Amino acid sequence: MSNNKEMDREQIVQQFLPRIKYYANKYSFGLPPELSTEDLISAGIVGLLEAVERFDSTKNTSISTFADFRIRGAMIDEIRSMQWASKDARKRLEDVRNTYSAIEKENKRPATDEEVAKKLNMSYEDLYKTLSVANKMNLLSLDDFGIDSNGNKFDILEMIPDKQAVDIIEQLNLKEIKQALGRFIDELPETERMIISLYYYDELTLKEIGKVLKLSESRICQLHGKSILILKNKLEDFLNK
Repeated sequence: MSNNKEMDREQIVQQFLPRIKYYANKYSFGLPPELSTEDLISAGIVGLLEAVERFDSTKNTSISTFADFRIRGAMIDEIRSMQWASKDARKRLEDVRNTYSAIEKENKRPATDEEVAKKLNMSYEDLYKTLSVANKMNLLSLDDFGIDSNGNKFDILEMIPDKQAVDIIEQLNLKEIKQALGRFIDELPETERMIISLYYYDELTLKEIGKVLKLSESRICQLHGKSILILKNKLEDFLNK
């Protein structure tokens, strides 16, 4: 590799480093002991360099957009590769998820933490630990969009829409699903709704959201996990109608 190319790669890393550090901090809450924020930064840099190698300028997207996808995807893959969640943890999470759903359906209102803990004979501490786990168990790789008819994974670049092409959402008639998800978010209690908005739309970290809402970072993590479980339940019910 030429010195010029090495220099170009170094400049690109420096340009994107603040963004890489931002995502590393965003995903770093509650990491397993064997994984650190620095590990996520390293994974993000690898993802960035892969993006530079794979970027096709003929596609109707920017290198910045493509690199952003690859950076986040590399970090999330690194977290998932640790296989940190035990079968017991997954079973507890599924029980909590089903209980929130059952109580809400029975009472025609959101279930309270007190009701769920009592139904499952769990302490609040165990319930909140389980809700915190939901954040990490629901991380999805940005490359994990599915497989094609030949059993191959879709390339992330192929999933970024061409501005001149027909909207894929329109093509797949998913507009109704998007509207339903928006409605489900609106039905969340105010604090949970704010957390979803600040995390996904304003891209604040859990720590930053805690400062805004005057709650601890761990409590924000619990409420975020709870919201994700509830939204998944409602969306699955909607899709199964």
